[in-house]
Amino acid sequence: MSTTRRKMLAADEAIANRVAEMAKRRERTVYQTVNNILELALKADQMGLALEEVIDNREMLERAKAMGLTFTMERLLYQMTDLAYDKSKKSLSELWMETGRWYGKYFSNNNKGGLEAFKEAMTLLTLGNPVFTMENSRNGNIKVTCVGENYSEGFTELQGLFIEGALDSLGYRLADKENSKGILRLNFEKSK
Repeated sequence: MSTTRRKMLAADEAIANRVAEMAKRRERTVYQTVNNILELALKADQMGLALEEVIDNREMLERAKAMGLTFTMERLLYQMTDLAYDKSKKSLSELWMETGRWYGKYFSNNNKGGLEAFKEAMTLLTLGNPVFTMENSRNGNIKVTCVGENYSEGFTELQGLFIEGALDSLGYRLADKENSKGILRLNFEKSK
């Protein structure tokens, strides 16, 4: 017959009380709950992640879901976008611009402030390993750069229109843009 050896761990009283409440809600013992929490922390560590990263990533997914965003296969999205763009550039361009404007209005009502909410959303929206930066200058202008090595030409153009639409709703007008396949450089001025 094997016996389970136990080891005592210390915790802040407030945290220990919250763990006890959680155990009660889930109809488990404190012992089972603490062991489950520790197992999950160890599993995250084995994956090379900190538990904080796992939680932060899950929160990002929940925020994306709440904004109506969905995840798809990157290659399929780019190819479908290019097919549609080749067939109907004008209507697809209008759709992406208008969608950007709608999201800009959505972000402007966010308690973080529109620009910060937009920046956070773009981090969620970018697929693969693109780099998205948004810099505010002293004079109130904004410089947006988005580099996605897998972006197709059509997707690059449409992503730029989405960004332009969102920032238009947030009170900025496009002053200058430089797009090439996979690279967006957009400069915005505060609207008068």
